[in-house]
Amino acid sequence: TLTTLCAFAPMIFWPGIMGEFMKYLPITLIITLSSSLFVGLVINPTFCSSFMTVSGSQRQTASTFQKTLAYYQSRLEAALSHPWRTMGIAVSTLVCVVALYDLLGHGVEFFPEVEPNKAYIDVRAPSGTSLETSNRIVRQIETILADVPDVATFVSNVGSSGGWFSSGEGVSHESRITIDFVDEQDRQQSSFKTVEHIRAALALLTGADIEIAKERSGPPVGAPVSIEISGEDFGMLGRLSARIKRIVAGVPGVVDLKDDYDRGRPEIQVKIDREAAALAGLNTSLIAATVRSAIYGTEASEYRVGEDEYDIRVRFKPEKRTSLADLESIMLEKDGRLVPLSTVARIETGGGLGSIRRKDMKRVITLEGKVEGRTSDAATKDVQAALADFSLPPGYRIDYSGENEEQEKASDFLAKAFLIAVAAIALVLITQFNSLFLPLTILSSVVLSLIGVLIGLMVTFTPFGILMTGIGVISLAGVVVNNAIVLIDYTLQLRQRGLSPRDAIVQAGVTRFRPVILTAITTILGLLPLATGISFDFFSFSWEIGGRSSQWWGPMGIAVIFGLAFATALTLVVVPVMISIIWRLMGAPEATGPPGGVVPTQNQPLARTADD
Repeated sequence: TLTTLCAFAPMIFWPGIMGEFMKYLPITLIITLSSSLFVGLVINPTFCSSFMTVSGSQRQTASTFQKTLAYYQSRLEAALSHPWRTMGIAVSTLVCVVALYDLLGHGVEFFPEVEPNKAYIDVRAPSGTSLETSNRIVRQIETILADVPDVATFVSNVGSSGGWFSSGEGVSHESRITIDFVDEQDRQQSSFKTVEHIRAALALLTGADIEIAKERSGPPVGAPVSIEISGEDFGMLGRLSARIKRIVAGVPGVVDLKDDYDRGRPEIQVKIDREAAALAGLNTSLIAATVRSAIYGTEASEYRVGEDEYDIRVRFKPEKRTSLADLESIMLEKDGRLVPLSTVARIETGGGLGSIRRKDMKRVITLEGKVEGRTSDAATKDVQAALADFSLPPGYRIDYSGENEEQEKASDFLAKAFLIAVAAIALVLITQFNSLFLPLTILSSVVLSLIGVLIGLMVTFTPFGILMTGIGVISLAGVVVNNAIVLIDYTLQLRQRGLSPRDAIVQAGVTRFRPVILTAITTILGLLPLATGISFDFFSFSWEIGGRSSQWWGPMGIAVIFGLAFATALTLVVVPVMISIIWRLMGAPEATGPPGGVVPTQNQPLARTADD
């Protein structure tokens, strides 16, 4: 129990938003395992003394199990007769599986892809777009959504910002449409395919940038592909962003590529000639106030009706403020003299910056995109390779953030948590067995469990999940050592009774074969519903196959199931062989003949003691 608790304890100290999201798993397991220790030491013995009865004898054990036990004994004795060859096969198997996974693996992912129940369409028109124009674009999208299968409802918020680059304020050029899909059992196709169908249908719409986002499970981690271009000149950043966008758009799987470079709304700028204005006796303040009053108006007074007040704004008639010629014909008054605006200023058209974002005191433009049809990690690596030779002006740089940044943080923490867990387990074992070599033998089963983990990922076509598979591997460190502990502990008991090393190893393996196998089988059976998604609905009394829970927790279940299965098989053979090698190197005496009375035959039951 202590070794299992040591495996989960480091995950309690997971920092950041990821830790806040995942810490409930280790806390729940620690509480449950601690409670099960009390049940195993107090409650179960009480029940056994009251209700358990023993009937029959060892002779009545199923013949199939006897044959299995005899086969295991013969394999174990053969392995003990050739210990170095056995260790070579185990190590070679691990190396070959790692090399095979490098060729046939299915990539790396941060979060498992869970079939979404919702999707979001963010519509981003150019800055300055009126609310009426945004509403017209949204209505076109609604017309398309009405014919999409599996869409239960959709709600549109025009003038609502909800995209990656939004500031949380209502703006007229941004809108969001929230789509709810029908229940899973009523869908004609996967909601992944429905999202792709919607993306293809909206590809031909013009007038706005349209991006489709699936509902994501887990804490917010940013976009799968996120590139930050930082520097001083905002115009240069915009040009660099456009070049980088064209390169990244060619990477397979990258979709909905957008940046937050806000070019601003079109502007008419009045450039005052200060020298001409001074000769005419005018100043910039007077010119600016006159232009503003003519176009925007000046509040002259208030009009009251009962308790209501209305502002009176004075400005030119609409037909006198509709063109650049109207603006140039504005007359400026100074001491009774009228001066045309065109004589002291020139009128230019252009665009102003809509917004400027900074990070670490430098202007920055963020380029973000989603990934479809492949893992985010593979797409990010391709993006980094495509931009490896991209030349940047002095003072400008490219950084990768978003999901990639959080993935690196999670990987670093889980690697440290695994090392701390193994060190804590080793400390417990060294304290218990008062030996350095035996705990190392037990911990070898943790390394051997990686064979099963990698095979399981390849067989089930599952990517290596930084989060879920990583937690599964750490969990294995605490689970797989249990069988080795039981095996070695009983081997030491037999040695204390005077058995030779070989006899003690073989008899311990045969005696503990049943509980070791049963422990592994029950653990695997308990995780099968989690990994396969097969469950029973007690409300409708029907079987359910698949589901969001299995999609989320499945990679962890697969890692533990396959890792425990292979580790158990190897623990029953490799760990006894390692004990034999250690005792042989330490000079322990070997048995002079084959171990007798180890495995019962049909006519010879296995003698059992109270300790068994």
